[in-house]
Amino acid sequence: MGRKSFTEIGVLGLYTETPLHCGAESGAGYVDLPVQRERHTDYPVIPGSTLKGVLHDELRGKLSDLDALFGTPDAKTPGTVSFGDGIVVAFPVRSSGAPFHWVTCPFVLERAFRALGRPRKVDPPPAKAGWAAGDQEVLLDEVRLEKRPHADLAQWAADLLDLLPDEAKGFAYTRKLFPDHLVVVSDEDFKELIQVGTEVVTRIKLNYLGTTVNLDSKEHPDDKKSEDLQGNMFVEEVVPPETLFLCPLRALEEPSQLVDALPPVVRIGGDESIGRGVTHLKYLAARS
Repeated sequence: MGRKSFTEIGVLGLYTETPLHCGAESGAGYVDLPVQRERHTDYPVIPGSTLKGVLHDELRGKLSDLDALFGTPDAKTPGTVSFGDGIVVAFPVRSSGAPFHWVTCPFVLERAFRALGRPRKVDPPPAKAGWAAGDQEVLLDEVRLEKRPHADLAQWAADLLDLLPDEAKGFAYTRKLFPDHLVVVSDEDFKELIQVGTEVVTRIKLNYLGTTVNLDSKEHPDDKKSEDLQGNMFVEEVVPPETLFLCPLRALEEPSQLVDALPPVVRIGGDESIGRGVTHLKYLAARS
């Protein structure tokens, strides 16, 4: 007999506190270590397998039915919870308005509201404009837009605000800023802004002489470890802090034990030793 289908139980709001690097296998162009992106949109994405692995490690020893929820290590028994990919919802972009603006677009909002169980109609903004609070011009990176009001903007912002960490977690000022600094741009402008808005960082690994070249072991003392002879310079891409993602959760039945045990903060992706990937979690139950 077939298994019962997974049903939506809610979503996880994922808000990055530090730069995030969920790396792809290889880079194109000058970026050696790019972030993972959706193939069809080119938006940064947090793979569901990454989220599942992180939460499995975080909850090890804290839940008695861990294997039932996540599946057994031998993969013979699947888990009863399904973790969707973390899709980007609002992306921080440097701007002429301090400290920055969060940008999103109609396509992103529609699928976010669908995942939240709050389907809403989202109108695309006029050319060279964006839906936002106020009526002045704003420079988003290198894109200049005129802010235009929209009757539903406050409701859209309130829906997304539910995904942000609560005031009690130290986010009172961020939550106050969010509605006034949210700009709904066109799908085309969003794609451009999210491509140029990911941070590109040059990193180096020095050999024991303090240079980035690889040294020949035959020409250097035997007491030097092999890694001390290796130098390197590489370019890495990261998703900036203050990025908001959403992860759909599905299950065979509502796993209350998992929901109650979810940690408020996790670390996702690589580069843990330099503080990357600190991410705040917030669970929202699906609306009936």
